[in-house]
Amino acid sequence: MGEGVIPYEPYHPHLGYTLAVTCVAWVVVYLYNRYALVDRPRTRVMLVGLAIGLPLFAEFGNYAIFWLRPGAETAVGNVMSHIHQAYLQPLQIDIFLAPRIISMMAGALAVLMLLSLVRFLYGSYRLRQGLQIAIPLSDTEYAPLQSRFAQIAAENGIAIPSVEVIPLQAPLAFTTGLIKPRIFITESLLDLLTADETMAVFCHELAHVRRHDNLWNWVIRMLRDMVWFVPFSHIGWKWMVMSQDEDCDAMAVRFTNEPLVLARALVKVAGAWTQTELPPMISATAFAAARTDITTRVEQMIALVDDPRRSSWRVLAGAYLIATVLLILAVLPALLGS
Repeated sequence: MGEGVIPYEPYHPHLGYTLAVTCVAWVVVYLYNRYALVDRPRTRVMLVGLAIGLPLFAEFGNYAIFWLRPGAETAVGNVMSHIHQAYLQPLQIDIFLAPRIISMMAGALAVLMLLSLVRFLYGSYRLRQGLQIAIPLSDTEYAPLQSRFAQIAAENGIAIPSVEVIPLQAPLAFTTGLIKPRIFITESLLDLLTADETMAVFCHELAHVRRHDNLWNWVIRMLRDMVWFVPFSHIGWKWMVMSQDEDCDAMAVRFTNEPLVLARALVKVAGAWTQTELPPMISATAFAAARTDITTRVEQMIALVDDPRRSSWRVLAGAYLIATVLLILAVLPALLGS
């Protein structure tokens, strides 16, 4: 080893630093979503998903960089080790744990991930069992809706998913399935809405299919379950689901060009919604369920009519800049030799 080279210390987590960066991330994401991305629900979803997964990215990212970075005897590695000694050690962000403790922490995360997967599989099984009573839309009295829906999907370059009707007295519509999504709607909802309103609901669910929301939600839910001890992650999950619904509303409006029709459907369904006997919908989000903010969604529909303009590219650039800075901050200790 050359003269003046400071050897690397053993790998160690930066738990306090990661917690601080996570708190900063949630504050920044909340403020930017609240005041800059009002009409950009898709970008809000991206930022919230990043904030939920940031603690795991930070620790695993630092670990990966620790093993991949240049050796301390190289020029770059020598600089990194000196930066660590001069600037990072005085901050005391390093937490040295016994290898056994680190292994136990990694094992705990693996168990949490496994439990989340088991819960998802069990919920999906119960849902699949409960949906065995569903009937293809084309085999019901509402069959004329099928051809109109297929036309809208074709016009927007989307392969139409399977649409099935559930004989239940609960006004529900939702999409389930990670790889091959299916749309389900209950008879009571079909009876409640007009043909135009039903088509708007179908288009909302079609937007979930196009956005691959079920797959995205499964991944983010697993990350959330692994960092269950971070209270922001549970609040952020609710923000994310609401933002997804807002974006799907906007896409449904583009599909139908009738924002007020979807607004009427939202109000009708929210007013008639009650608890259902369906199994827990782990991979599905019910349209206009009681937990969603209907007022905000209806106001968005009205805004699409009154003012179709959207925020400038600078606002989007700011969101991506925030994401980039947060990702760099999360692994900055390892990048600087810690």
